[in-house]
Amino acid sequence: MITIIPEDQIRSLISMEEAISTVEAAYCDFAAGMIYVPDRITLPVRGEEHSCIFIPANHLSRPYYGLKQASSFPGNKIKGLSTVLSDIHLYSAETGEPLAIIAANRLTALKTGAASAVATRFLAKQGLATLSLIGCGVQARTQLAGIAAVRPFKEIRLFDMQTAQATQMMREIESAGTTAAAVTVFSDVDCCVDGADIVCTTTTSNVPVFNGRLLQNGCHINAVGSFTPAMQEIDSETVARAGKIVVDVTKVAWEIAGDLLVPLSQGLIDKEKIYAELGEIVNGSRPGRESDTEITIYESLGFAALDLAVAIAVYEKSMELGLGTKLSL
Repeated sequence: MITIIPEDQIRSLISMEEAISTVEAAYCDFAAGMIYVPDRITLPVRGEEHSCIFIPANHLSRPYYGLKQASSFPGNKIKGLSTVLSDIHLYSAETGEPLAIIAANRLTALKTGAASAVATRFLAKQGLATLSLIGCGVQARTQLAGIAAVRPFKEIRLFDMQTAQATQMMREIESAGTTAAAVTVFSDVDCCVDGADIVCTTTTSNVPVFNGRLLQNGCHINAVGSFTPAMQEIDSETVARAGKIVVDVTKVAWEIAGDLLVPLSQGLIDKEKIYAELGEIVNGSRPGRESDTEITIYESLGFAALDLAVAIAVYEKSMELGLGTKLSL
């Protein structure tokens, strides 16, 4: 029997707090060699603009392996569809039987928000923070939820090319009543990042989305949107200026991270610029932030170890609660 878990059940199966603890444990497991992540496959579907990735992972100490497919179709905006669509297939590592197909749009956003929360915990300055969110889609909401679990805010700034989308997010934040921080929509992206303590970029842009010269010393950036060599959310000067760049997997970063590959090709950085993998910081092998003046960047590219971990958590909770639809193949 295979279990089908739809999007509308994900929220009841895993909370942001559970996702953060699951993701943090997965970073430690990967750093300890307990999760095997082979090379991903990137498939251009209709040129570079529309593409998808296939990312597998095998948990060597738990009875599961899995595969995630994630597509990015920016043209979906004019069709009223999500620009990113994804699903996770979970299998038994003991028999090879398919166990679950899990709708992963919400789960991906939750996992990515949790990963940024872990990165923020170790890399951002302590204390009240001004948070700037560039791009106000689904990912921005889970970035906010994740970071709110590890840092208090004094101000939340929002920018989106579609101002109505940023305004809608502001209204959601204010109506939720979960923060006393001021929430402001900015019409100019550079003003939005000027003076921010934490900046999150969650766009599908192929060009830098803000002027890095305006970043203050001590800023932490969660670069979430770029995941192909053709995508560059963070400008080359910011990358060169950063004191610490942290990634999920160094090898993968140098294969697909446009944010890093562009300044590398320009001769502004070398491959020593990556300071550490996040798992090395989480498990204490490398220190995180060491001063209040260094600029830090977490380059998020999609990490199958985390997708597998949250899929396992959701699947096991669905079995416990009797949720999901059971089908015979």
